[in-house]
Amino acid sequence: MYKEEFDDLEKFEREDTKHKLPLGWLILFIGLIVFGIFYTYMYTPAFTGWSQSKVFEESMKK
Repeated sequence: MYKEEFDDLEKFEREDTKHKLPLGWLILFIGLIVFGIFYTYMYTPAFTGWSQSKVFEESMKK
């Protein structure tokens, strides 16, 4: 019974994965990756030199 279903591997396709991802979900996924890279770059002191204490000291000087 099961052997006959899987004999032709070129025609084999899972029913739950044959549909494509909706365009909105794909845009959201790519956008979250881009935002994560941007956020990591902007708030990592090793890349930009930004630190909370540095911003605090600058605001106290004003």
